[in-house]
Amino acid sequence: MRIFADAGGTIHVQLREGEVAVERRGEIIVDLNHDGHWIRGFEVIGGMLDFSLGAATKPFLSSRLGGLRVTYDEEADAAYFYLPYNRRFMKLRRDEQQAAETYSHSVNPTGLYRFDAQGGLLSVVIPTADAVKSAEDFLSFFDHESLAECSARVPRAEPE
Repeated sequence: MRIFADAGGTIHVQLREGEVAVERRGEIIVDLNHDGHWIRGFEVIGGMLDFSLGAATKPFLSSRLGGLRVTYDEEADAAYFYLPYNRRFMKLRRDEQQAAETYSHSVNPTGLYRFDAQGGLLSVVIPTADAVKSAEDFLSFFDHESLAECSARVPRAEPE
């Protein structure tokens, strides 16, 4: 699992490797603390999405890829992707961690979801420019790279 940030404030979360077959747009829910730092991960609620959330989460439910933990509630058709915190967060004292994880508010932009041919989620692209001070500050509890400096190719679906 890797997180990339571009200069425009767009966050690319590469959940797993694979060839992108389909891209879909949909709402993504991101929780922030009082300092505007992204906490925990992201939530996806089905029902109004143009893809199967059950199929999207299937590759993650039996393992922890790169420290990623995913829960899926079939009855609610909702999933939560818990991202692994970085060393900066882990070095905080327990009381500081609890304070840092204290929820303040959520942002729910329209993100871009990328899937493999079986409908399994590969990555999400989250626009944050209108919602946060800076991508660097927003991502302070997660390991991330600048997309401009990244040597890895971020996969995209071929035009239809």
